[in-house]
Amino acid sequence: MRKLALALLLLAPSLAHATPNLDIYGGRTDVKCATTTPYFHLEQIGTKWWFCTPMGHGFIAMSVSVGAPPNPTPSPCTGGNNLFPMITAKYGDASYNWGWQTLKRVTQWGFNSIGQDSVGFVQARATCSKCLWPGHTQPIPLPYIIEAKPAENAYRNVGGFITSAIKDAIIATNPNWHGYRGAALFDVFDPGLATVWAAEMSSSNPANVAIRTNSPWILAVFTDDSDFFSGAGASPDFITGKTAPNLAWTTLLTSPVQTYNTGTAIGNKKLVYTTTQNFSKTQALSPVTSCSISDPCSLRDYLWQKYGGSISALNKAWGSNYTTFDSTATQVTNEAFATGDGGTASFTHTTAHGLIDPYSIQVFVGGVDQMGDCPWVHVSSSTLCFVSGSATNTGTLGSPVANLISQATSTVNYMSGVITINFVTPPRSGVPITISYQYGGWMQGGTGLMDEDGSHSAWVGTNSWCLEGPSPLYPTYSACVDAGGGAVGAPNANPTLGADLDAWVSQFAAKYFKTMRAGLTAVGSHLPYFGLDVTGSYGAPAFSKFEQGQAPYVDGFFDGGFQQIESSSQAEWLSRLAYHTQYIGNKPFMMFNGLLSQSDSSYSCKSAAGSKVNYPNQAARGQGWFDEAQALFATPSFNGTIQVVGLNFWNWQDFQNLNLGLITLSDNAYDGHEAVTGTVPCSPPTQTLTCGKEAANYGDAISHIRAANLLWLTLSSPTNPAGTRGQR
Repeated sequence: MRKLALALLLLAPSLAHATPNLDIYGGRTDVKCATTTPYFHLEQIGTKWWFCTPMGHGFIAMSVSVGAPPNPTPSPCTGGNNLFPMITAKYGDASYNWGWQTLKRVTQWGFNSIGQDSVGFVQARATCSKCLWPGHTQPIPLPYIIEAKPAENAYRNVGGFITSAIKDAIIATNPNWHGYRGAALFDVFDPGLATVWAAEMSSSNPANVAIRTNSPWILAVFTDDSDFFSGAGASPDFITGKTAPNLAWTTLLTSPVQTYNTGTAIGNKKLVYTTTQNFSKTQALSPVTSCSISDPCSLRDYLWQKYGGSISALNKAWGSNYTTFDSTATQVTNEAFATGDGGTASFTHTTAHGLIDPYSIQVFVGGVDQMGDCPWVHVSSSTLCFVSGSATNTGTLGSPVANLISQATSTVNYMSGVITINFVTPPRSGVPITISYQYGGWMQGGTGLMDEDGSHSAWVGTNSWCLEGPSPLYPTYSACVDAGGGAVGAPNANPTLGADLDAWVSQFAAKYFKTMRAGLTAVGSHLPYFGLDVTGSYGAPAFSKFEQGQAPYVDGFFDGGFQQIESSSQAEWLSRLAYHTQYIGNKPFMMFNGLLSQSDSSYSCKSAAGSKVNYPNQAARGQGWFDEAQALFATPSFNGTIQVVGLNFWNWQDFQNLNLGLITLSDNAYDGHEAVTGTVPCSPPTQTLTCGKEAANYGDAISHIRAANLLWLTLSSPTNPAGTRGQR
């Protein structure tokens, strides 16, 4: 019996007679899987889904995401002091020994696995050459979740695997796009995404090696964070106050081309796009013959196929007046702009054509693409994106090359075509400066479907969240009504347009997840693939169409959409569970949780207004975790099965001005003993260390959390009836 099992027996002596033996990975030896693989896999045994350990035993993941303490760790409620030195003084470092002691506490509290976005010091594969670890290997190996970020990396071209980064559709919308946009919406139809993923999977990065070699300690693989997939968040079929914008509506309104990003949503990196096409919106380089979730299409190609290539048929259905499925813009390539003379730094040129399309300008210096335009409609509202005193039809030029130009004074007049470039250093003599651009298209009078920018509100509408009315299956909870209470309002687009765009959401989701699955399969990875971190948000599932596109390509999913049972009626909680499991199917899921008790925490001086998970005290917070675990382990899904295979606690330590942690900013556990004003010995198993010195005495969440973490060990041992099946 492994150490964790012994710890659990000590923690819950009343359960000792029922606590089963565990294998070295933490699996219950009394729960026999139908198959045994040298890596974790998933099986439905009877009516209950389980992870199966590499030894063939059932496992439920009670995980916690463990990030390293940041330096500085400011404490706003105690004068803003940096508490990081307190942590390093306590453990001797904030790396290997800190990780070892943290894992002692994690397992003492019944957690048996490590969640996503955890630091390497607590992962089972970690080793060290100079540390206190016995044998310089991880002293307490636990199964862990691994999260690759291929789309985020392709968006910034991390690794330089592609010549032009993939784009974000949101940055190239305009004020016709109403409401909260979300962090980003990646162009998942860009072929560069698959290129980056394949390159990463074949790299020597230890995390990627662990994925392709099917490490026995990896529970599941995630790819990317849904914060950067606007549309993967809260469905409009539930009222949350945080409904995710419809990604198809965003795609319809975005520019069909982009040449420049003045600062990425991740890392604030400036980029020029040498490949300017937005592949999700426009015609594919090699269109497929029949659009489906199995063979997904861009928005343009999907609509072209649905309406048989007839724009008049689409116009009749939508009440629109487009002249083509494409853009009516004209492309100008390498128009002469100026020639360097070694002394002149400022150049002004009037292009051969006015009515230049925003986001379409490329400037080449010596034949190298080095600049793009940042128009007045840029969604960041940066003062550098329009000319002072002339806030419409103007913009600036920007470059990722440091100190190449002055962006504030390098200006564009999109109507007249007058462009000024102010170089910091004059270009060398004889160096040609040329410009490429489009005119007469997006935002400049274009009449094609690809020129849509949201100005045709008669059929496009202005509601970025709801394109159709309430789901007939879940009308009670819909945000698509004019009833207040957090609802975002009834749809006002043409109903057929709304249905068409909603249907395409599945195509977008399918393209991303199909690309991810293909990349894993290509390198022989058999590890469970759980998609994004997370599906759904703010207490609501993701939109049904998104989940339907995801379903064929994932083994399970990481849910962010029906936690927080205290914030709604039991009936609504059950409806969210049914919704998720109806549209994604009979697939296992893990549950993401962020639970607060702001007033009883090291962030008590900060507001948590708007949170739906803010409990009155730590004891109630811990009880909330217990209640959720108990309910999920006992409640059948839409499919009649118990699909939950784990709960993830986010996060280890309080952060982002919220009481999200199991411990305070001063590294004291919320257990009613450590987090107090006085100086006290820490709780077991780190009782030789010193804790305390908080601004106030905080309550005990850990007792209930620990009890919840033991619940899976008391589930009845299932049998293996005929028909039990595994997943990949």
